Amino acid sequence: MSEGAAKRPRRAIRRLRPGVAVSRLTLTIVLANFIGLLILLVGSLGVTQYRDGLVQAKLEGVRAQAQLFADVLAQVAISETECAPVYADDAAATGSAVCGLSLSQRDVNEVFNRVWDSFEGRVRIFAAPQTNDDPPVKDAAALLIDDVMLRADEIVVEPLAPVEEASADNAIWRLARSAETFLKRFMTGGFRRDAERRTIEAELNEALASSPFVEERGATSVRFNEDGELVASVSVPIRRVQAIYGVVTAEIGGIEDLVADARLAILPFFGLACAAALLTSLLLTTAIAQPIRQLAVAADKVREGLAAAGRARIPDFSSRKDEIGELSASLRSMTQAIYARIDAIESFAADVAHELKNPLTSIRSASETLDIATKPEAREKLMGVIKKDVARMDRLITDISNASRLDAELAREAREAVDLRKLLTDIADLYRMTAKTNEARVVFDPSGAPVYLFGNATALGQVFRNLIDNARSFSPPGGEVRVFLIPPTDRDRIIQVIVDDDGPGIPPDALEKIFSRFYTKRPQGSAFGNNSGLGLAISRQIVTSHDGVIWAENRSDDSGAVKGARFIVELPGA
Repeated sequence: MSEGAAKRPRRAIRRLRPGVAVSRLTLTIVLANFIGLLILLVGSLGVTQYRDGLVQAKLEGVRAQAQLFADVLAQVAISETECAPVYADDAAATGSAVCGLSLSQRDVNEVFNRVWDSFEGRVRIFAAPQTNDDPPVKDAAALLIDDVMLRADEIVVEPLAPVEEASADNAIWRLARSAETFLKRFMTGGFRRDAERRTIEAELNEALASSPFVEERGATSVRFNEDGELVASVSVPIRRVQAIYGVVTAEIGGIEDLVADARLAILPFFGLACAAALLTSLLLTTAIAQPIRQLAVAADKVREGLAAAGRARIPDFSSRKDEIGELSASLRSMTQAIYARIDAIESFAADVAHELKNPLTSIRSASETLDIATKPEAREKLMGVIKKDVARMDRLITDISNASRLDAELAREAREAVDLRKLLTDIADLYRMTAKTNEARVVFDPSGAPVYLFGNATALGQVFRNLIDNARSFSPPGGEVRVFLIPPTDRDRIIQVIVDDDGPGIPPDALEKIFSRFYTKRPQGSAFGNNSGLGLAISRQIVTSHDGVIWAENRSDDSGAVKGARFIVELPGA
């Protein structure tokens, strides 16, 4: 190219928007649904820790009392003479001597009187197994020495309700009591199942096997007693050094109420979760359902408006950065495209009517004049005019038919990889083989690597034939039409096809008008009616459908003189 490289495009080639990697709307829905579950989870974890803390605190209090009982008994109620002999092998096996426990009622009363005011619960004293052959405790009742209930030194008096009031509320009271019992059982179900697997015998065996050198001696458990009450129980061995004389078991009730209260504490969290679910539902309704409904109603209005030749508008939610915003933008773009298509059809119909009316008027005038013409020369001239106008109408109708089918054909035809260099080579060879004398030659350099793009080879071939035909029609006899192919670069992947001629150029005010339908302004002296004015309009339509751009400019020399016209086509490479 003697004039240097072509200018870069004035407009960026349209690109499809890539898909959103993470759906914002999906993320909103998921987060909204998880808010209630998160509240329940946090509440459950918090209540569980709270419950475990309360139970552990109660066990620690009972442990302190049990250790106190064991220490006092070890001081006042141990008979050293009742220890059974321990052999070396037995001591190595058990780690402790086994001794008998001798207690009098006076000893028991003395011990319990000391802790009467500080403990309210049940205390049992068990003798240690006296054989090393079968040390585990299988029946706690067989080893029981004493069983005492320690109570607070107070009496709680609750006045009875009047008979009439009691009888009137009797059914309601029973119903409330039953509901409370059921709720308590339901809320403490899992905790009760764990307690059912714990026995007093297992607790005693664990206490007997516990180390005497740790601060927290004995064994703890939450289990059911013989009366079916859920209790916190601690068993501490009565020992002096390595000698075990028995076991003190202290237990206290109220665990079931404690656990139930802890479980009931989750109800506020459940209420918060329900409130959060309600709020998120309202939020999703406001953020999703209502906009979608508005878009649906607007789409119906567009359909009805089209039938009534109206112009309905789609709500603008494009400011939203989610699928609703994308849907709104797509619907608005689609509606604008539909309205633009309707306007284009109306304009096309008006242009077609105007272009067809001109040759029809000429034919009618010539035919009317033919009836009154008497000279053979005049009649022959009039017949020539009629033949030219008929040929012009035939050309117009053919081009109009092709233009009207173009959109449907482009949408229907599948896109494939097209070697643009081979396509241009074939077109140039066809023009070279069919060229007539004094017609402008088509020059194209076929050398080089293949240049691929995705498109419709037939439609693209029509574009370049239209550009070459237009350039040849403006070129002087024996002139030259040059076609250049510029491959894409790694930076922008844009393909350029340039068609140059040596004609008079294009008026500056017509550089954009020449792509309008039926624009046929030609130099003085050109044959009238040889062009329909649809070639360049069809070319732009095809290029735009391939996400490309096309424009025209004039070639000039260093002095600014116009040397010809130039058409530039830019297409995205494969």
